[in-house]
Amino acid sequence: MGTRRIPRIAVVTMGHAPRPDVMEELRPLLGEATLDEFGALDNDSDRLIAKSAPCRDELSYLTRLRDGRHVIVEAGFVTSRTEALVTKLDGQNFDLIILAMTGMRARLATRTPLIHGQDALDAWISALTASNSRIGIIFPLASQQSAASESDYGTMLKSSLASIGGNQSSDLTQAIDRVSGADLIVMNSVGYTGEMAQQVERTSGKPVVTACRIIGSTARLRLSEIAGKPLDLQAATYTGAELLRRLPQPALETLTRRETEVLVQVLEGAANKSIARALGISHRTVEIHRARAMLKLSATSTPELIRRALRQPER
Repeated sequence: MGTRRIPRIAVVTMGHAPRPDVMEELRPLLGEATLDEFGALDNDSDRLIAKSAPCRDELSYLTRLRDGRHVIVEAGFVTSRTEALVTKLDGQNFDLIILAMTGMRARLATRTPLIHGQDALDAWISALTASNSRIGIIFPLASQQSAASESDYGTMLKSSLASIGGNQSSDLTQAIDRVSGADLIVMNSVGYTGEMAQQVERTSGKPVVTACRIIGSTARLRLSEIAGKPLDLQAATYTGAELLRRLPQPALETLTRRETEVLVQVLEGAANKSIARALGISHRTVEIHRARAMLKLSATSTPELIRRALRQPER
């Protein structure tokens, strides 16, 4: 019997390392892995970072320095530093590189498997908007909100703004009001913690997911692919089938086999076209099975089903 392999992961954030707030969110999702932290601005002085402040309305990022201060930095400066750091890490025999950051859309070519934080969020959000779910997104900066409005998320997208630094409670309350019509809320910054997500969920009454949760879950799946078999990762994530089993049984018993197959993939975020290819049926047939399953379960959206499942005890 061989020795179980412990994966080595490089976690890259926008500002300075260490980022205990980010690592606290990621560690439970990644299980028994060796995590090394790197900040894109680790080698830059406070003076140079201050000079990189954005002018007017240009795209910028909010990040944290090692002394705990939050600063706003021009996007191009952060991107160039991130590209250089990732290039360096690419030759250091890591099993995976995680860009634990949102907003940056630069393409990075690496030999090492890479989780691009913004790509992970885009894929997750696009899958939900394809199912006509209304997604509320809370951003740390107005420029990121404007950039996201250009993305092909769909017409049901709702967006908002909230600062991570300063008066968090007041800012989040205002942000929640602006996304009150959403089915599910995404907190689009790794600086938003699970504790802040709980605050938003209590106030809004809607399910809330953080950027760290999405990025960490994506990385967990990628680690399994790299290993060629499931790794021994102790994290509480659920497949579509597991989520379905957590729903009340009487309603589930009314579903046909095909409706169940479709719904499992829906709960995993797959779009109708992807489900059709996987099951060898037409896109229209998927829509029919999906609609019938949702009707039988008295659900109006995928986030509603996920919320119900997560509120049920394990069985």
